[in-house]
Parts: sequence; C-alpha cells; structure tokens
Amino acid sequence: MINEEVDPFINAYRQSLDRQKDLAMQSLDTQRRNDFQTIMSNANTAGMMYSNFPQRSKIQYDTQTYLPNQIKTQNTYQTGLQKLRQNIISTSNQLKTINDAIAELNAG
Repeated sequence: MINEEVDPFINAYRQSLDRQKDLAMQSLDTQRRNDFQTIMSNANTAGMMYSNFPQRSKIQYDTQTYLPNQIKTQNTYQTGLQKLRQNIISTSNQLKTINDAIAELNAG
C-alpha cells in the first residue's frame, strides 16, 4: 500500500491488535466461566440450586459485567484499528507530498 518497507509493519500491527482482542475475549470468557461456577456453588451451599436464583444471578452477571466488558474490548480494538488507518493515511499523504516535491525539483 505505502511501500514494501512499511506494509509489513502495518500488517504486523494489525495482527497484534487482533491477538490482543482475542486474548482479552478469552480472558473474559474464562472469568465468566469461573464466576458462573461460583454462582452455582453459592446457590448449592445456600440450598437454592434448583430455584431461579442461579439463572437470575447469571443473567445479572452477563448484563452488568460480561457484556459491558466485551463491548469495552471491542471498542478498544476498533479504536486501535481507526488510529492505524489514520496513521496510514497521514503517512501516505506525507510520502505523496514528498515524492511530488522531489519530482518537481528533478523536473526543474
């Protein structure tokens, strides 16, 4: 896109953003599983295993903790991609300006 030296950096940066997002999502999923186990264990200890308490607690956890953190992770990823795009465009425009100036100097 910009040139053969910058393109590998751009691709590596994008892959890094992808890996960070994947790891963050995996971490959220692991935490969710652990918290669900805690909810079930607490319900069992309190003798409420077969009531609606565990399901209600899981739904509350998802809506108050899990989903907002998923959205935050996705927003962080999108922000990183947007900054990368802006930097690529800015660098590309700077290179075009420099190349145009060099061509003008060479022509004159």
